[in-house]
Parts: sequence; C-alpha cells; structure tokens
Amino acid sequence: MSENESFAFDPLDAKNHYESLHKFSDTRAKEMNQMFLPFIDITDRYGLLISRLTIILGNAKPKDTQDIVLRDLMADVFDCLYESRDLIMGAKINVAFPVVRRAYESITLLNLCAINKSFANKWHSGKEIKNAEVRKELDKHPLGESKEDMKKLYNFYCLGSHPNRELIPRRFLGEGNQFVLGAIGKPNLWLACDLCIKILEMWFWLTAMVSVIYHDMLSKVDIGYNDAYSQTSNDAKEISKWLVLNFNNVLKEEQEYWINNPVKD
Repeated sequence: MSENESFAFDPLDAKNHYESLHKFSDTRAKEMNQMFLPFIDITDRYGLLISRLTIILGNAKPKDTQDIVLRDLMADVFDCLYESRDLIMGAKINVAFPVVRRAYESITLLNLCAINKSFANKWHSGKEIKNAEVRKELDKHPLGESKEDMKKLYNFYCLGSHPNRELIPRRFLGEGNQFVLGAIGKPNLWLACDLCIKILEMWFWLTAMVSVIYHDMLSKVDIGYNDAYSQTSNDAKEISKWLVLNFNNVLKEEQEYWINNPVKD
C-alpha cells in the first residue's frame, strides 16, 4: 500500500488478533516442547532436585549471613531458569534473553559468595557487586571459573538483552506479513538451541554448587538425593551433546536458506 492508498480497517480485526496472542504462544509451545523433549525432561529433573533441597532448607534456619545469601541467590537462579524455558518454548526468545542474563549474573554471584564470605556479607548489606568484579574474583580462585569464558557468556547475554539488529528478528511487517506480534512468527531454532545449551549448563552449575554446599544436610535427610543427582548429571552431558548436534544442524540449514534467499533492501 502506497502513502496515498488506504484499506478498509476494522478495529475488530486488531482485537481478534490481540486476543489470539496466547493461542499463538500455546501452539508454538506444543511444537517446541515436542522438539526439545529431552531438554524439557532433564531440566525438570534438575528443578526437582533443587525443590528437594529447598524443602530441606525450609526446615532448617540459616547458620549465618552467608547462608542467607546463598539460599536467596539459589532461589533467584532457579526462578529465572524455570521461567526462561517457557519463554523459549513459547517462541519468545527475545524476551527470554534478559531473564537468562539475570540467571547468569545471579549464578556467578552465588559462586563467589559461596567461596568468599566477605562478598556475601558485602552484597547482603546492600552494596553493589558488578559482574566484572565477580568474574575477576572467580578467575583468581581454584573453585571459580575462567574470566575469559565468563566474559564471552556475559557479552552474549548482553547482546541479546539490548536492542540490536543481529538478534532482533526481521519481521517483514508490510512486506508480505500483516501481523507479526508475539509468537506468530517462525521461531529461530538455532538461537533456541543455543540458549537451551547455556541454560542446561547453568542448571548443571547451580545444582553442583548447592549439592556441595549442603552436602552434609542432604546426606542426613535425603538418602536418595546423591544417586538422583549423579544420574541427572550424567544424563545431562548426553543431552548437551544432542543439543549441540541439533544446533549445528539448524544453523547450517539457516545459513543455507539465507544464502539462497538473500534479503533485498
């Protein structure tokens, strides 16, 4: 439609489309859940392990400030990882990025507070600890992580959390598409795979940390926890390989598509 042309606009059409947004998301979620069923299963198993620990902690008072901080950060990481999966499966990948970034920042802070009590006290008092400082401190410690690897991940999450041309999809509104909001568009499968790989790594990281931190309590109260944790961790390694294989396949397909169908300005 040119600048001087018009069409018969009916507000009811907009209302119907708007009220159907949740249906689009539900449809996408059903499709994605089937495609990513092994990922759904393993993250549910990790979530159940954290739930088992949470119930135990709910019946034991924290020992000190550090313990309070570790419990709060554990719950924050869990909430972010749990909610991010539904966003990805509902094809709301652009919305999932800030949530996944929050999970990453909380899990790195949790790691630091677990190995350095002074940082737990500092954070609990309300002082800001920037992720750059967290990465620097974790890089120094044998129980920490590589600063370079953490920086790469942080940059990736920042890239997806801020508006940029690379990760905000071209929706072709008015270029053949008339309604492009919500999950109506085709999801970016290679990006979904990439996020699932990283989310699974964070589940692995979170559960490993808190299982070590609260090992004595778990051993006394939940006899079957250690076996369930070990089996889940072993299975997660295989599912991670499966996700990487799918990531490589869908990325290749995506690249071949755009080579054969270049976007015209």
